[in-house]
Amino acid sequence: MRQTKIPEKPMPFDLNIYLQRIGLNDVVSGIDGVRQLQSAQIAAIPFENVYPFLGRVPGVEPDDVWEKLVLQNCGGFCFELNTLFGEALTALGYSIQPVMARVRMGASRGGARTHLAFVVRDEDREWLADTGFGGQAPAEPVSLTSEEPQTIKGQDYRIRIDEAEGEQVLERSTRDGWNPLFGFDRVETKPDDIEAATFLAATWPKEPFANSLKAYRRTEDGWISFQDARARFTRDGISETRQLATSEAFRNFMQDDMGLGYSDEDLKAVWSRLQQIHTGRD
Repeated sequence: MRQTKIPEKPMPFDLNIYLQRIGLNDVVSGIDGVRQLQSAQIAAIPFENVYPFLGRVPGVEPDDVWEKLVLQNCGGFCFELNTLFGEALTALGYSIQPVMARVRMGASRGGARTHLAFVVRDEDREWLADTGFGGQAPAEPVSLTSEEPQTIKGQDYRIRIDEAEGEQVLERSTRDGWNPLFGFDRVETKPDDIEAATFLAATWPKEPFANSLKAYRRTEDGWISFQDARARFTRDGISETRQLATSEAFRNFMQDDMGLGYSDEDLKAVWSRLQQIHTGRD
């Protein structure tokens, strides 16, 4: 994947540089602009958890996120990805509300609030917008004003009201029925909530990020994903899985296929940890 040349000097959020990073020249108005941003960011900035896997808690201050995701060409998990996304939405004048969600992934109810997303208001409608949930999530915003199925990039989603939990639940259609991904309410979310949830998600043994490496990026005709030592390339609905057997193959995949700017040293450390887990010596 060709890297975008970004100035090395850290700076506050710059909309033009952000758009360059995600491959857009400009953005249309209204909800179509949110669709553009969400889809482009998911394609350009992968979901991945390299820092938590290496025992590091990512910084989620806007300057930290800008440095890592834009200047260093790395990715991140939901708190990083959606912090950057929220900065872009705000710069473009959208009315947004951050919401802390409880991940369900098929369960009837969620656990702790370990996911960040946004409610975007456009005229008299509300939309769920999210760049940080990985491969299960929609590539474009989902309308919150309807419980009818919505087709996004060939996949059906819907919003269901869970009155017992007091949540709106994002669900994805599968061959086994509707699969709940996460639920959220409208409790006010403050920066300290996001910082605390980031620490919890990065370090808590019940969360998957400290002990399992994941990565995901959309492409024009499908997506590329990684879990532990297996890379999957999906194009036009056809998947190919590759077992990455060497440190060099892993480094090339992460830097070239995923387009991540991590150093060779960091990727060697990740590979070493993967090998320790695989052989049961972690």
